[in-house]
Amino acid sequence: MKNEEIRVIRTVCPAHCGIDACGISAHVRKDRVVKVEPAAFPNPKHRRICLRGLSSLDITYHPDRLQYPMQRIGKRGEGKFERISWDDALDFIAGKFKKIAAQHGWPAIAWVLGGPGAGTTKFGAYLRLASLTQSTRVSAWGYGDAGLPCGSRIIFGTQFPYGLLFAQLWSGAPEADMIVVWGANPGESQPLNLMRPIMDAKARGARLVVIDPRFTVTASKADQYVGIKPGTDAALALGLMHVIFEKGLQDAAFLLRHTTGPYLVRADNGQYLRGRDIWLPEETEYIIWDQATDAPKPRNTAGAQPALTGAFAADGIACKPSLQLLMDLAREYDPRHTAGITGIEADLIIKLAERIGRSTSTIFVTHMGFTRTYHGDISLRGLGTVAALTGNVSATFRGGHLPAVLNWKPFLKARPEKPSYSRLGILQLYDAVITGKPYPVKAVWFAFINFLNQCANSRKIAEELFPRLDLIVDTELFMTPTARYADILLPVCSYLEFSDLIPHPYPHVQLQQKVIDPLYESKSDVDIAAGLAQRLGFGEYFAGGEEAFIDLILDSGNDSIKGITREKLKDGALPLTYIPEMDQEFNMPFGTPSGKIELYAEGLATEGEALPVFLEPVETPLKPEKKKYPLAFIQGHSRFRTHSMFANVGLLQEMNPEPVVEINPIDAGARRVADGDMVTVFNDRARTTLKARLTDGVRPGVVNITQGWWIDQFTEGSVNHLTHEIINPVQEKVYEPNMHMNDVAVQVKRYTED
Repeated sequence: MKNEEIRVIRTVCPAHCGIDACGISAHVRKDRVVKVEPAAFPNPKHRRICLRGLSSLDITYHPDRLQYPMQRIGKRGEGKFERISWDDALDFIAGKFKKIAAQHGWPAIAWVLGGPGAGTTKFGAYLRLASLTQSTRVSAWGYGDAGLPCGSRIIFGTQFPYGLLFAQLWSGAPEADMIVVWGANPGESQPLNLMRPIMDAKARGARLVVIDPRFTVTASKADQYVGIKPGTDAALALGLMHVIFEKGLQDAAFLLRHTTGPYLVRADNGQYLRGRDIWLPEETEYIIWDQATDAPKPRNTAGAQPALTGAFAADGIACKPSLQLLMDLAREYDPRHTAGITGIEADLIIKLAERIGRSTSTIFVTHMGFTRTYHGDISLRGLGTVAALTGNVSATFRGGHLPAVLNWKPFLKARPEKPSYSRLGILQLYDAVITGKPYPVKAVWFAFINFLNQCANSRKIAEELFPRLDLIVDTELFMTPTARYADILLPVCSYLEFSDLIPHPYPHVQLQQKVIDPLYESKSDVDIAAGLAQRLGFGEYFAGGEEAFIDLILDSGNDSIKGITREKLKDGALPLTYIPEMDQEFNMPFGTPSGKIELYAEGLATEGEALPVFLEPVETPLKPEKKKYPLAFIQGHSRFRTHSMFANVGLLQEMNPEPVVEINPIDAGARRVADGDMVTVFNDRARTTLKARLTDGVRPGVVNITQGWWIDQFTEGSVNHLTHEIINPVQEKVYEPNMHMNDVAVQVKRYTED
């Protein structure tokens, strides 16, 4: 064909949790996309694409795509449906919603959405509809990844603690001489936006350390790999602190200026000492011990010399600076003791702590998998505390600096005089449906989330949660395990068939431009939400579709996108026009109650978690010889899938044909399991049957199954049949409870059909 018959349209592939959002040049012949390739980028080295991006057309033109709306005619889970019209589908849903709301109230209708990185306007459309109807939004994090936001809220006052690595790594991190990747595997999960700048920094001389229970792709590129027992990250953090304190490697100036380290904590109630406690006129002010006058003074007292260590009596009240309390805790975690918990050699712990403490600048890289344990919030606080002790905290840890493209407020101001939606975490949804607490949920709308496949305790979802719902709606591309349980199934567009605004890769904004018209009878999520809104009396708030929603964000007046328009974005990615300076003076406060990095969280004193204490995992066996289920089960990510996306793409299946359980040869030998044998992984909740892959890449005592495989791709069970939905009440108090996919105990045996 001649070149003039091909149109090239710039768009964005948002299919990787929104983090690796690569610019795409889509080549269109007539009405069909015939090729996708990397699009130009302001920095040429960011012109890139991965296996999943190259498989985009296999999604758009997959023979199994859902083509029209359908209504269930068989039992839930049978996958039996009949074709209906869009009008009939939306009329039916609207009628059911109104009936349920009349009987139970609008909060009984819940919207369960995938991660916000999946797109801005489609996420915003459902939030707007939830807000207008005052129904329930389930989780800010599509797969219950609340451990990291909980921990970050406590110590830094923001949900996004990894802004530091974006800003520093993307700017080239010229000053960094050490990068610690802790509990993350960007080499597979974020190969372009994170792994590439990490490797660039390494090429400039930065030392790369990887801490992980698995020897991952990322670990294979490291200067040092630190194999750790799952669920013991907080203990390692305390062990590192022990050495840092013992060697005097803490950054006292940073601690005095930017943390609550010098703030006095009362011995009697575990609360920070305030002015009112000692009859000072500054009643609510935090109190420090002034070494110059040997007396308690309000913080920021001119000329004061705050003590970071010691024990004092302020007006008869016994107190210690919060840093002293942290030192007291860390003293218990000498390298030998820490080694016994974590499985890491004592000498290695000492050397790692010394390198962190003596480095010019250490960048800590982590992500959601790091905190997918029962106490994952404490793990994040432990990492953050190590960073704070050594002055390795970026200014972007501060709250309040999210660019406008990550701000949902424009979608929620449609009726500012009215209350917005109610909110539940995913694990709280289980209780709301099954027990009616804290209030009953009777209808669930799933969008860009494979809930049954990807959420904890799949068996409980299928057998106890779904049967109690009066209505299940799913918007999908394929007949996924979740879709089979829907009452109404609605076909959505692939990313090539609708427009959206993509706030990645940070600090850029890109336009996901519609390349072709929707195939079959599919619609964008924005158009689907608009159709339902029209039937519920809110159609005026959705006029203009996704293009109008994009303009709504760009016209919001936020300084970060000043001057950026949808028309300008058609030509390529644009940098945010205003990014807060990397001000190491931290002239703006953190989002915590104190405005500082909170090494000590007084709000958790009654729970015994004011400090980043090490608490044993809820299920992962640290002493396997005493446990019924002696193996720690974890689930890593795969380069061949994004969660459960791409699991049905033929080309990727050829390279990665079936699920396997990775098991150390020592554990396999004890169970008479050979490489390639069929085995059953089991616990009291379920059995999952698949092939064994023997590898030294997992520690003895650990097994791994990469997540994202569909349930029907297993001989029996699935990854999340093995997981549990236990709620951590501390996380519930702080924000919402986390799903604990990497805090699970199992046993493995050779497969038998009985």
